[in-house]
Amino acid sequence: MIKLEEEFIFQLGEDYSFINPYSLGVVCQSLIYQECQRINFLADGIAIVAYVRLFKKRVIKRTSFDDTSLAPVVFHHACQNDLSIALIGGTQENIQQAKDLLESKYPGIRILLAEPGYFDNEDVYQNCIDKAVSADILIVGMGAGKQEKVLLSARAKGWQGTGFTCGGYLDQLVQARGDDYYPEFINKFHLRWLYRLLKEPRRLSKRYFSDYPYFLIKFGNKIE
Repeated sequence: MIKLEEEFIFQLGEDYSFINPYSLGVVCQSLIYQECQRINFLADGIAIVAYVRLFKKRVIKRTSFDDTSLAPVVFHHACQNDLSIALIGGTQENIQQAKDLLESKYPGIRILLAEPGYFDNEDVYQNCIDKAVSADILIVGMGAGKQEKVLLSARAKGWQGTGFTCGGYLDQLVQARGDDYYPEFINKFHLRWLYRLLKEPRRLSKRYFSDYPYFLIKFGNKIE
């Protein structure tokens, strides 16, 4: 059901999402098989990389939409090729701050749309999608399941651009005020999970120590 790519290859007109053990469980329960087949999934974090190597006998690379991995690649590509960007996710205040920080960090970047990821009703949601499909690149940070649905909604309207989910990246960008969210040694020794746990123990303790193993046991067989 979830086919994990070995590594990221930038292909225009494709959708990309990033799977950790928690989002694996949410996506498997939120999307049907045909929807999953329309998205290129990559391993977000060393837990999935290790699981696939141990139980699937495959070697894949960790790829996340953050500043230690894919985010700079996408934003530099957009700047160099004059591609427009739409951002969806977070609160109104947060998404505006993220837009401002990205425009400061990547001179020349064209962000056409920065919309919060909360919708009062279906009409507001559809209006947001209608505006987002005018961009070449759509980046969505709304949590597992919901963010993939946004990309699929854009496709349903005939959109031909390139889509990315980004999880909590926009929040991290704002928290770090545009600088690197992870200290260099944390990234070097693959301790990003521990760093996040220390910063958000109440939210992430259950996710790391309960949801991660539970979802890997229950849905690990869905990984192709």
